[in-house]
Amino acid sequence: MQVKEVMSKNVICCTKEETVLEIAKRLMKYDIGMLVVIEDTLSKTPVGVVTDRDILNRVVIKDLDTQKTKISEILTKNIISIGVNESLATAVDKMKKNKVKKLVVLDESGELAGILSNSDIIKQFLEIRQKLVDLSIGF
Repeated sequence: MQVKEVMSKNVICCTKEETVLEIAKRLMKYDIGMLVVIEDTLSKTPVGVVTDRDILNRVVIKDLDTQKTKISEILTKNIISIGVNESLATAVDKMKKNKVKKLVVLDESGELAGILSNSDIIKQFLEIRQKLVDLSIGF
């Protein structure tokens, strides 16, 4: 099974020029823990990620002004990504190796295609398991 079959395609993004306050509100509105930071809305080229933990550790604890601090000042530039055509096994290995729960999914041109979370993978395996259980009941 490939990443593109399981990933979430509707990715909430932000640009690096937005403020921490704007992004914190977006995280809360969509009940998510991470946003992909893109260069601009036209290219959809990821330049980093920002998490609720980044905001806590890099802004709140340092008592920075959330209305003035730009995402570019706190984003994580080292994006852990995977290609849309990679296998789920490769994705799991990459998550484990990098100790992350989410991977940024890139298309063939290096632009944002989606997000793959460990929850997406678990859900897929549970669905497969249920199909196997249903199949064995039929015997």
